[in-house]
Amino acid sequence: MNIRTAFLGAAAAALLTTPAIGQVVRPKVTLAQAVATAESQLGARAYDAEFDMDLGDMVYEVRLVKDGKPVEALVDATTGRLVRQSRPLKAHLPIVGDHLKAAQTAPRTLSQTIAMVEEATKGKVAEIGLERRGGRHYYEVELVGAEDRDVLVDVRTGAITPLIGD
Repeated sequence: MNIRTAFLGAAAAALLTTPAIGQVVRPKVTLAQAVATAESQLGARAYDAEFDMDLGDMVYEVRLVKDGKPVEALVDATTGRLVRQSRPLKAHLPIVGDHLKAAQTAPRTLSQTIAMVEEATKGKVAEIGLERRGGRHYYEVELVGAEDRDVLVDVRTGAITPLIGD
């Protein structure tokens, strides 16, 4: 994960554990539930999801592909409702098109992949994103409450590999 992502993840974790007027603020909806909502309501395939704060509201930002085009969705982390969807600016980077194709043709949806990883690791997925390494596509997964904090999941085979020192 890049430095910006790591910083945002740490900031989000700090916000989630900081008491607000005597109580701990935590999402009521899991990342897996938010991804499933976005996928089903938009009829699209997700390939990236993370917790974020949007104007003070807790949301999950989910990136999806529909008909070969990228779509972004915000799912309220408290209610589980889809609160916004948009088409991101067109990027003419070859890797973006490659990611979209890999996500759209993956044998499992992102919500199925999250469920598989959580079952195998006994942890909770905090963040997941598509990457290309060595000519193959993988989901890089950040876990909470698992022995291995970060793992790679092969998009095609579902093989889970711990990331050491990442």
